[in-house]
Amino acid sequence: MNYHISTSLILREFPKRDCECPLCEIRATVENNVVEQYLNEAVMAKTARQGVNEKGFCDRHFDMLFAGQSKLGLALQCVTRMNVLKENLDAPSNVKSAQKRAKKVLSSIQTCVICDTVEDHMQRYYKTVAEMYYAEEDFRELLDYTKGFCLKDYAQLLLNAKYAGLRAKEYVKVLAEKEKENFERVQNDLQTFCDSHDFRTAGRDLGTAKDSLKRTRIKIYGKGDK
Repeated sequence: MNYHISTSLILREFPKRDCECPLCEIRATVENNVVEQYLNEAVMAKTARQGVNEKGFCDRHFDMLFAGQSKLGLALQCVTRMNVLKENLDAPSNVKSAQKRAKKVLSSIQTCVICDTVEDHMQRYYKTVAEMYYAEEDFRELLDYTKGFCLKDYAQLLLNAKYAGLRAKEYVKVLAEKEKENFERVQNDLQTFCDSHDFRTAGRDLGTAKDSLKRTRIKIYGKGDK
């Protein structure tokens, strides 16, 4: 089968039983790899520098780059990016032009070359998951083994369901059933956590409900930074 990307991360993350969203784990790995590239080989690569000059970094990815080992690499990229941003700093001629300038300044700091690169990779992963479902019986069993996904990744899997070909309708049904089952599992644990604060049930063993808020965060918003 001709996959667009390596399937190694999918096969590594999907079997994990303590994982509320394997695609969040894949995204974290991809993101760390891309950040590392922008601290090393991408610093002097022409196309990468053009991307940095045009889009820059969001605050989150700037902080990740700053926490890395190459302060000089980050500084070199920021120097040329600041030259681009500086073009928006000339004094506006009047209030109307000031409003236009303000919008341009705000839009210039809302783009990120790393965000876009990571998202491009993830789009290929969503497609590959569907292709694997179509082509491999073992993967269909592996998908059934998961605990579902965060809502963003679930939605993206649905958007790319057509790549499951003749199994697309079946694939969508499996995704939906798996997502609802595990969403309700976390919701039930969260209710148990809430009930434990009632004096009538105080001291009861929380079991899996003790970390339900953390897992709720993942199910609704994704894994995030932690």
